Amino acid sequence: MGKPKRNSSGLSGKPATAPKQQITRSSADQAAKEQQAVALINQGKLQEAEALYKDLIAAGTDNHIVYGNLGAICGMQGRLDELIELLKKALQLKPNYPQAHYNLGNALKEQGDLDAAIASYNKALQLKPNYTEAHYNLGIALQEQGDLGAAIASYNKALQLKPNYPDAHGSLSMAELLGGDYKRGWERYEYRFECKDDKGILNAKPPCEQWAGGGLIEGSKLLLVSEQGLGDTLQFMRYAIALREQGASVSFCAQPKLHSLIKTSGIDPSPLTPQQANKINDGLWIPLLSVPRHLGVSPQNPIITESYIKTTDEFIDKWKGIFLSEQRPIIGINWQGNPSHEKTSSKGRSLPLETFAPIAHLTNASLLSLQKGFGSEQLETCSFRDRFVSCQPQVDETWDFLETAAIIANCDLVITSDTSVAHLAGGMGKNTWVLLKKVPEWRWGLEGDTTFWYPSMRLFRQRERGDWDEVIERVAEALQEQFPGVSAADSGSAQPKQAEAASISSKLLAAIQAPISLGELIDKITILQIKTNHLQGKALENVQKELSALQQTLDALDLQVDPKLIQRLKEVNQDLWQIEDAIRDQEHQKSFGETFIRLARSVYQQNDRRSIIKKEINTTYGSALVEEKAYQDY
Repeated sequence: MGKPKRNSSGLSGKPATAPKQQITRSSADQAAKEQQAVALINQGKLQEAEALYKDLIAAGTDNHIVYGNLGAICGMQGRLDELIELLKKALQLKPNYPQAHYNLGNALKEQGDLDAAIASYNKALQLKPNYTEAHYNLGIALQEQGDLGAAIASYNKALQLKPNYPDAHGSLSMAELLGGDYKRGWERYEYRFECKDDKGILNAKPPCEQWAGGGLIEGSKLLLVSEQGLGDTLQFMRYAIALREQGASVSFCAQPKLHSLIKTSGIDPSPLTPQQANKINDGLWIPLLSVPRHLGVSPQNPIITESYIKTTDEFIDKWKGIFLSEQRPIIGINWQGNPSHEKTSSKGRSLPLETFAPIAHLTNASLLSLQKGFGSEQLETCSFRDRFVSCQPQVDETWDFLETAAIIANCDLVITSDTSVAHLAGGMGKNTWVLLKKVPEWRWGLEGDTTFWYPSMRLFRQRERGDWDEVIERVAEALQEQFPGVSAADSGSAQPKQAEAASISSKLLAAIQAPISLGELIDKITILQIKTNHLQGKALENVQKELSALQQTLDALDLQVDPKLIQRLKEVNQDLWQIEDAIRDQEHQKSFGETFIRLARSVYQQNDRRSIIKKEINTTYGSALVEEKAYQDY
């Protein structure tokens, strides 16, 4: 929510033209191009529209709308730096341009510059006081800054201007829940299904009647349907137990990868897949996160606080045996959530693995990575790789949630960012420390180091936005209190490790210069550009460094490569990124059916497109090196 959209991005369907008495052939041509560009935008042909706008700018246009519209196109493609510069130019030409101030606020907010974003929104509102979207996005920026009262006032102003504004209702509900107003928050939270970005959050939608609350007749059939992420399912599936105690015959639809855990925990002996749930015609159903509203869940009325997630004795014994040779205490850590979920209130919840270095250097505890998928690549390059348990490769191969729960059960402590691991460990009643950004998701509130959701959990909150180092310093101190006698300070073990790391770093290779084709160079640049949107911390720094070096190499060639070719190549690589993510997900689910086969085939189909575009670049611009395919056509 809050990203520039076509309907509020500053795109104008009325390009400015010269007064009638001053119209010349040149100005008429310019107006025609502006109208053509708007038509192309309406047709979704953004690349063609962008080329026209760039032609107009090269010809010296002083029309602020041209800069604003071109900026909006850049914003739709995530090119924030270009968007900001174009909007600033538009505002130089027309300072009293509310849409440009609004879009600039959106871009600055996306970059994390909240003070500047708030200033831009306020300027837009000075010029256009009834600017509904500006009030709404100002509320988001204020909430991210921690000014909850001002954020709620902005959301309410947006709703005064536009009562039927689902996104504003949705954001207001999360602000109310974050502030502890659970009664109002739960009521308004029902708007989540009408929000633009949340319409597909339900895992199923059965054809039977939806439960509206109220008393349940003994034996009434009630189907709970999971929604949103795995963490949400793990946190709220406990309420199936409460509803069953009220006499309902409860069944549960959830993500298949959680089914073994759900069965063993006694939540449902036969959980349904989304496909099965979509065929249920009798009884009632309800979205899982609507249940707390009907139960009246709040900090004063948590309903269920005892542990409710269980694993098997066999798995617990298996990992107990594996851990016998490891040095205690064993601390399970998790640092990265799914980047695709970190676009709104979850943005900034993850931290780089390297941030945990003080824990490794100041204690003799063994570390165990619970990280799966995104972020796990950081394990291979972190400075304290040798501090992880010797069985880490075996842990990395364990993707089943039921067995992961057994691994957690055998840890002495779990330290995690705000991910599904927090809910898994907390639901088991495990001693769990959760690292929270300054303004976390609504469920954690704004204050305190405990939470009514999980009595065994301790919260470590950022004191300054984005400052994880200070959080980890407090965690390291707390560890020495939690596990007396595990400090590494007396042994001096940290100093040799640091000296060794410094010695290794002094021997780093200089940048390698190798011959490469133009197409391969541009291909690599587009891949790195994509990676910058998915990585964080040290990994992001490494990618940005490599991207800068390769971009300098390309710039030094002084070629005007057709941006359409570059964009086509980038789109192919973006598709490949998404396809490979989907393949990994299928593989982790051990699902090798038609979907897996279709995805696998699409990899080489996309690579064929990629090869064709690279060769077109090479031949068009006379590259000395040209790659050739070494495989047969399919």
